[in-house]
Parts: sequence; structure tokens; C-alpha cells
Amino acid sequence: MKTSSEYRALARETLEGRWGEMAGFTLVVLLIIMAVALVFAVPFSVTGALYKMPWLNSTGSGMTTLIEVLFAVPLQYALYIFFLKYIRREEMMEGNVKTLFQEFQNNWSTLVVAGVLMVIVVGLIAIPTLFIGAIIFSLAYGMVPYIIYDNPGIAPREALRMSRMMMRGHKAELFLLQLSFIGWALLCILCPIGILWLAPYTYAAYAHFYEDVKAEYVVEVDN
Repeated sequence: MKTSSEYRALARETLEGRWGEMAGFTLVVLLIIMAVALVFAVPFSVTGALYKMPWLNSTGSGMTTLIEVLFAVPLQYALYIFFLKYIRREEMMEGNVKTLFQEFQNNWSTLVVAGVLMVIVVGLIAIPTLFIGAIIFSLAYGMVPYIIYDNPGIAPREALRMSRMMMRGHKAELFLLQLSFIGWALLCILCPIGILWLAPYTYAAYAHFYEDVKAEYVVEVDN
């Protein structure tokens, strides 16, 4: 496995000459997510306020969580896969956004079920372990989007199991890779537009990380 700095270097090399294009693509995705929130979340919030239904109008309510699971999680999955295909130089359909929504459509149901299972597992273990267990399990399930893409038709529970197996001995490495972007994330708080460049940077680095973890896992299974 490579170091965090090496994965970041690989990501920069992958994105060289296309930073502007990827920043624009990220902007479109963020606008889509915001539009989904406005179309679905705002009417529910207004209805909840008018009819005294706090489970509808509060942030983090059951309805808001449902909307996130049905739309935000699959869209994030599509981003993971978009950049995986990009670093692999796989042929993409015409138009980045079209490619994104094709991936959204292809595995929507699997991602929703896998997302719900992950939320349940992480939620159940969070408080008893003072959230340390939740962090560990989140890292263990970090390869689920890629596994679902590379294994068409895989059952959600099997995708979660495979991710846990694949991440044995690598959770700390993924954590350090995520942590290595903290400085850039803090800069984005001061200058929010920076997220348009940070998002492609991180997704490309994570895709390279998956490729190495997958290669090691395949060798172990074959042996």
C-alpha cells in the first residue's frame, strides 16, 4: 500500500489538465443535490410546521433522513464510481452528468439497502462505544460503493461483508488518507468555493486507494 501523500500525488496526476472541468462537474452535482433538497425537503418542512408534525419539519428528522438515503447516498455512490471509471480510463458515455445518473440508476436499489444496513450497524454501535466503533465500522464499509460497481448483482449484505474483509489491516490507512485532506477542508470553510476542487481531489485519491486494496484482497483470496 502507498502512503497518503502518494495517493494524493496520484490523484493530482490523474486530474492534471482537467481540474476546471471536474470543478464544473462537481458544481453541477452540488446544484442537483440542492435542488432535490428544495423540491422534497422544503414542502415537507412547511407541511410539518403548519400541521405541527415535528418529525417532518426538523433537520435530521425521519423524512429528511429518508430523502438523504433515497437520493443523496446514491448520488454520492455515483460520484465514487465516476472517479473510479475516470482513473481507470474506462470509456464513459457522452457527458459527465449523464454518466453520473446512469450509475445512479444502475445500482439505486442495492445502494439504498446497503446504505440503510450501514446506518443501522453504525447507529447501534455508536453510543455504546462512544462513537469509536462507529468510526471503525464506517472505515470498514468504505469500499462498498466500489464493490457494488465491480460485482453487478451482488447482494447488499455480501457487499458489506466483502468490504469488511477487504479493509482488514487497512482501516488506519484509509483514516490517515481522509485525515490528510483536513487542511484543505478547513480552507474550504474559509473559502467555500474551494470544495469544487477538493471533492474531485479526494474522490480520485480514494479510487486509487481502492484499486490497491482490491488488488491485495484478490491475491489473498486466490492464495
